[in-house]
Amino acid sequence: MDSRDITSKTKNSNLVKLANALDYGLQLPFQTQTTTKVKEVKKNIPKTEFLVPKHGPNTQTNNHGRPIDLKLAKALRVVTIGFSSQSFTSDWRKFFFAFREPKSAIPYAMDATMPGPRALTLCMQTYIMKHLLFTSDQNNDSAASYFGKSSPTPSSYEQECALVEAITDVLWKAATTRSDKGQVTVTLMGNDPCFETKGSFIADGFTEKLWIYTMNSKNETKKFIRRNVHYFSSRKSPGGILLLYSVVLSRTIDILLKDFGRKQTSLLTDNARSTQSLINLLLTGQGTPFIHNGVVRTDSKGKALERPLAGLRCRSEMGFLFFNKNEPEKKRTQVGSMYKTPLLPIWVTQVNGSYGILFCTARDLVTDWKTERYFCLHYYNGHFTQQTEATITIDTRTRVDSIDLDRQISIWDDEEEIEKKQPSLEQCLHTKWPESNIDWNGETPFY
Repeated sequence: MDSRDITSKTKNSNLVKLANALDYGLQLPFQTQTTTKVKEVKKNIPKTEFLVPKHGPNTQTNNHGRPIDLKLAKALRVVTIGFSSQSFTSDWRKFFFAFREPKSAIPYAMDATMPGPRALTLCMQTYIMKHLLFTSDQNNDSAASYFGKSSPTPSSYEQECALVEAITDVLWKAATTRSDKGQVTVTLMGNDPCFETKGSFIADGFTEKLWIYTMNSKNETKKFIRRNVHYFSSRKSPGGILLLYSVVLSRTIDILLKDFGRKQTSLLTDNARSTQSLINLLLTGQGTPFIHNGVVRTDSKGKALERPLAGLRCRSEMGFLFFNKNEPEKKRTQVGSMYKTPLLPIWVTQVNGSYGILFCTARDLVTDWKTERYFCLHYYNGHFTQQTEATITIDTRTRVDSIDLDRQISIWDDEEEIEKKQPSLEQCLHTKWPESNIDWNGETPFY
């Protein structure tokens, strides 16, 4: 046989095997052509050094601030949520300060639908009411001021101005209640991380991008906030977290930890709700977890406490009222008079774990006992379900003996009937105005 025929048959055989292998996805039993392995040479590429941003957000001021570092970011996380390895829940991350529409039935109300930041929002709402109701007529002794006036109906511009005043008030109060009368600190979010994430700290998209700004006067603080209020009121920025961080740094972390004592370690609970320390920090500038007056040095049996319990030192500007239907009658939480009788007739309420605010348009309610005999309170709970303002009339001249007997509790009543007869909010009001007659003016009572 011709050698050329043998070579041709061999090639055809190899081609058939190759085709069969490709058809069935088999591994080729032979190598059609030799390949030369090229040894890869690993190059030692130097690691790029992290560069701290040279510029932060445009504040429209001469205050250029400084970027946050890893140590401070960890400390902020720990004092707010308890762990540097965790971040805020989604409702905190999405939250920003927003009002209802000016043409709505409650134009002064801020949106407080998210459960995590609700207490913070309603605490800020008290400052909003302060500026909408009383800032412009502090020295007004006219009859209109004495008897009260209608609830405010601010425009969008007036809403924004009130928010600027509220943020300024809260930060200034946190800074000036310190013994050193320190600086106000504001945190804003930049575009780029300010440090390289290491260790237990996990980046969350905003804490590592913070810039820190300090101010020495209330007027300087107000000007800075006015130019940068959009960081707190825009959906593109976590406004609630920025305010929370700013209040912490204005109070300072070291002083805040002393405020906590051994009662707690962070401003938020495990389920991201506000602690009493956070409410006190916002309303009084001090992060104590207690709501009694002064300092308690002994227990109920007169034995000296190892660590005194520091409560409110002076009369608060805004008030706080508390009621929990599940507490035993003889062991109910007692709110001190520093909170019950504030400087302004505005109260944050915590009723069965749910927050709201009460306010009176008559400034004299907390200064003149004659006004306190018969007056109206307005209530807002922050929920989207409340579409209209609730007005409650309180008559302290009418005592228990003349209250409608149909609303009294009988031993035959079940829990649902008791709730219908004595709403928890009404019982909360009785902690401040005991045995008074409360008229809901046709409103469905809030529980």
